[in-house]
Amino acid sequence: MPLLNTNDRATKGELTKQRILEAAAQMFWKSSYHNVRVDKIVELAEVNKASFYQYFKNKEHAALECVDYMFSLTREHIFEGSFAQEQDPIKRLEEIYHRIYMAHKELKDNEEQIPGCPFMNMGSELATDSEIIRQKVEQVLGEFYVYQQRIYEDAKAKGLTTMDWEPELVGRQLQGILNGAMSSAKIRNRPEDITDALVTAKTIIGVPG
Repeated sequence: MPLLNTNDRATKGELTKQRILEAAAQMFWKSSYHNVRVDKIVELAEVNKASFYQYFKNKEHAALECVDYMFSLTREHIFEGSFAQEQDPIKRLEEIYHRIYMAHKELKDNEEQIPGCPFMNMGSELATDSEIIRQKVEQVLGEFYVYQQRIYEDAKAKGLTTMDWEPELVGRQLQGILNGAMSSAKIRNRPEDITDALVTAKTIIGVPG
């Protein structure tokens, strides 16, 4: 998330908010929304509770901003990064899976437990408890569908597949496979479940696994 740099005071304030966001995002991801308390967030961020309420009305407000924060990181590293590195649509798909696999493998190696997808975690937990968070997560996943849709459309335009599906539907299906793979990796604590799902994603597009 970009930091303001207009003056020293603004920079200090933005850095404080950044620390709170990073701490909250990490806790929401690795634990659960209902288990995270504001006093634990500020403890991890090494700020006082007054600082938290200076930037966030409540925990729900912080969670919403955390979704935006994690979305920015995921979009930049996973999706934009993969599209920038590879021009071939299928290699872009492979790179997305590889980057997500490596992120989960690193967590498994360092912390012995895979936390799964932060958006699926929060969305599944709060879909019936917080409509505003449900809508935010739905919006984020919709952004990811677009990248998956582009992969299929590009593959079709380049003659890599003869499948004739509705592109928007394919985008949702491809992201659904990826979401399911991350959920499986979390439940089984096995990052390889992510790369295993790549064959299914390729099958939907209509290219060899």
